Amino acid sequence: MSIGSNVSRRDFLVGTGLMATAAIAASAEQALAIEKSATLISDKQSFGDKLSFTAGLPNLQAPGETSIGIVWKVPTLSKGAVEYADNPELHNSKIALPGSLGLVPIDSDVLSVRIKGLKSATKYYYRTITEPFVEYQNIYKAKLGAPVFSPIYSFTTLGKELSGHFCVMNDTHAHWKSFRKIVGKMKELHPEVVVWNGDATNSTQEKRVAVEIFLDPPIAERDYSATLPVLFVPGNHDFRGSWACKLDEVVLPRHPDERSGDEWDLKWNFAVRCGDAALIGMDTGEDKPDAHPKWFGLANFSAYRRAQAAWLEKALSRPEIADAKFKVLFCHIPLLPNNEAASLPPWDGTTVDPVGFAYWSRECRDLWAPLIEKAGIQLVVTAHMHEFGFFPATPKRPWAMVTGGGPEIDCKKEHMVPTVIEGQMEKDGLRLKVHDVENNRIIFDSIIKSC
Repeated sequence: MSIGSNVSRRDFLVGTGLMATAAIAASAEQALAIEKSATLISDKQSFGDKLSFTAGLPNLQAPGETSIGIVWKVPTLSKGAVEYADNPELHNSKIALPGSLGLVPIDSDVLSVRIKGLKSATKYYYRTITEPFVEYQNIYKAKLGAPVFSPIYSFTTLGKELSGHFCVMNDTHAHWKSFRKIVGKMKELHPEVVVWNGDATNSTQEKRVAVEIFLDPPIAERDYSATLPVLFVPGNHDFRGSWACKLDEVVLPRHPDERSGDEWDLKWNFAVRCGDAALIGMDTGEDKPDAHPKWFGLANFSAYRRAQAAWLEKALSRPEIADAKFKVLFCHIPLLPNNEAASLPPWDGTTVDPVGFAYWSRECRDLWAPLIEKAGIQLVVTAHMHEFGFFPATPKRPWAMVTGGGPEIDCKKEHMVPTVIEGQMEKDGLRLKVHDVENNRIIFDSIIKSC
């Protein structure tokens, strides 16, 4: 029996997500403690008595088995770096710089660093180092201020040796009241990795909106992603807005080493190991066909989905993915119609789908389901509907699907609540729990058997 199988389309007004960004400052005591153990980029600089500059909290993004991204907000033109080591005292630490080879990027909004060459399933300690330019006209007329050090945080790289514990949030839509509850639950559960399964945004017209949502949300628990690595799966709303095509300035794509040249545009697809579980991220794109008039000819998602199918076939054949005991695929829009038993009339792929338009992605299902079934993926985790639902495997469809809730608070529908989906590998398979964070209760708890 499926739960929430008759899901109605959400009807809600989303907020703008343009709340003022709160400042994040280290205390004087923290500053003095940092000063004593600081490794400065330049021996000509000295740590000031007071911090006159504030850098944002670091965010762990796009984690892998041997690499991780660290992104943070800056309020003025700055250079930055990340200091990291395998011990909390940062003894024998290394420095990672933004960018790759050649010019080191500077920015007035966001700094990002990709650390490579790490050991899998290994705990590391790190802090960001930010140096603001107090003057910058050109390279001959510029002056750096004193470096500012973040507190020391930690992360653990992904790998087969982990326990296989993950959490999923989705459809947060910059609704801060429910987002705070979601983040609070994830900090309590403290998984090894978090999957943000789309619709983090509403419509992104400006970079500052994305910076607030992903790097500096106006909640007390905004430090969650300083220790919880986040894998991002875009949703349809994450493609909306005049600035949305630049989202990778704030949300790091996968490392270039993980993609071949023909996969360069597949920015956020991932296939990683977390213990005995393989986690695979796919992007369903928009919920309207490319030819829909609302897109003004700007959409090219059909080709994008086909390219992902080719990537998925290769990713599923990689040894570390193929030999995983349990395989989970994440995508934003469901791969099943509301009424799965109904016969589906033909569809040309360009006009509006006559069955369940915007509720599911028939094109993604047709392209990806054969690969899902061939590889033995047991679970597909989706979002988009703002209502929890579970659809068990059937003889014709040997994979189950779970859909997370939305951001609505005090909704009268029982399963239209903000959720955290939790997965934990156990001896017999994956224990799947769905947490209703509004009412602080578990609304689903079951073991999905391994093949």
